[in-house]
Amino acid sequence: MKLQQVTDFALKQLDNAGYYLSRYGISHDVNRHNLIAIAVTEKQHLMAELSRLEMKTKIRKHQLEQLRDDVSLQADEWLAKAPKAIASPLLKAKSRFAF
Repeated sequence: MKLQQVTDFALKQLDNAGYYLSRYGISHDVNRHNLIAIAVTEKQHLMAELSRLEMKTKIRKHQLEQLRDDVSLQADEWLAKAPKAIASPLLKAKSRFAF
C-alpha cells in the first residue's frame, strides 16, 4: 500500500470511531484532530521507550565487553604465573573460546 492509501484508511477509521462515539453521546471532546494528536503522542512515547531500551542494551553490552576483557586480562596474568605444564593446556582451551 502507498502512504496516501494508508493515511486515507486511517482517517476513515478515525471518522468511524468519531461517529460511533458521537452516537453514544461522547462527542464534545472527541474529533479527528484530538484522536490524531493522541496517536502521535503515543507514537512519540513508544519511540522514546524504544530509544531508552536501545541505550540500556548498549550500556549492558559495553559493560559485558569490559567484564570479558577484564576476565581475559586476569586469566592471562594467572596463566603467566602458572607452571608451564598447567598453563599450556589452559592457554589452548582459552584460545578456543577467545572472542
